[in-house]
Amino acid sequence: MRRVLQHVLDNLSSIILALLLAFAVWIAATLQSDPFVSQVFAHVPLTLLDQPPDTVFFEPIAEEVEVDVRAPESVLRDLTVADFEATMNLAGVEPGEPMPVPIQVTSTSEAVRIQSVKPHEQTVHLESVDTITLSVTLDVQGEVATGYLAARPEINPEQVAVQGPLPYLKQVVSVTGSLDIQGAKEDIQQQVVVTPRDAEGRLAPGVQWAPDRVEVLVPVVSRVGFKPDVEVVPDLQVEPAPGYRLGSVSVTPSVVTLKGPPSILNELPGFVETRPVSATGATESLVQFSFLNVPTDVVVVDVNYVTVTIEVLPIQSSRTMTGTVEVVGVPPEWTAVASPQVVDVIVEGPDAVLNELQASDIQILVDLFGYPLGVHRIEPLVLVPGDVAAVSVIPETIEVVIEKPSLPLVPTDTLTLEPPGG
Repeated sequence: MRRVLQHVLDNLSSIILALLLAFAVWIAATLQSDPFVSQVFAHVPLTLLDQPPDTVFFEPIAEEVEVDVRAPESVLRDLTVADFEATMNLAGVEPGEPMPVPIQVTSTSEAVRIQSVKPHEQTVHLESVDTITLSVTLDVQGEVATGYLAARPEINPEQVAVQGPLPYLKQVVSVTGSLDIQGAKEDIQQQVVVTPRDAEGRLAPGVQWAPDRVEVLVPVVSRVGFKPDVEVVPDLQVEPAPGYRLGSVSVTPSVVTLKGPPSILNELPGFVETRPVSATGATESLVQFSFLNVPTDVVVVDVNYVTVTIEVLPIQSSRTMTGTVEVVGVPPEWTAVASPQVVDVIVEGPDAVLNELQASDIQILVDLFGYPLGVHRIEPLVLVPGDVAAVSVIPETIEVVIEKPSLPLVPTDTLTLEPPGG
């Protein structure tokens, strides 16, 4: 036994060398049948780990990497991008401080050796995300109609929350919207888009805001000392030539605004007449300028005169008739007063019919069904016999005041006071 052991020890180096040679031959045979090769896998998704809360990337980073690997050909044959995991740990990144972060790549196969990664690291710039709240500033453009006044806008909600990275958030100085009130005669209510702006008035980048639009109400009221929307009624003294008739009559502007002492304006009707517009023997349409008849101390705002256009047409047959305005559709507990109460109606039709036509044959109706309390200007409805047509009404619209009647006062001398206890 000792001799055998001694024999082995004497030949140990030869045995080891033989084993190494056998292993080398095995490796060579293996490599020849399944050689190691290299391959590049592109578009490996990059997973971000442990990003600090309430932060965002202030500068973009690559979301995929390229991995160069080496492995036996038989292993590579079955590998896909899904067999690799690329990660970047952001736990040590401080917001506001750009810093390089290495990219780690692992494979599900132990036979794969990672040779290189592109990029092998990225400079990461994180910024903290915050929210500020700013009041909405409204840029009101234009002017309401003459004789009206725009009250302070009511905004709902009054404030907007703006969120974003701190460097962007610091640039936001206001949240603004724009509203056009040009020529308005009644309350304006609409949704207005709002946006955050920097000190130069430019749209602030990189932020989000909510809500992105607000509800705006601008009350519009009549100015003291003004009477707007007063109808202009032409005083026509036009006599067409035989065989011709009056057609439509229009006034430009058809409504004006009066200015003066409130005590006088409150007593004025809802219309103002022109000075007489005269013409005799007219055979074609007329255009005349006319001033307005207004009381002393009352002026017409922004208008020196009006233009009266009178259409003169060859007769079929026409006639101007005067009728009383009839108000209908008023609830029994309300009252309504029309101004003017008498209007002119130009009608046309066969001579025989017009010659027999009476004022009672024409109805001039102002239908107030559905109208609320207040002052309204309404186009009258003219009802005439079937063979007759109403060409125009002068004035074209009627001002109607709808109100609740005041309760009558009980005379004190009719009251009888009895002592307590009868």
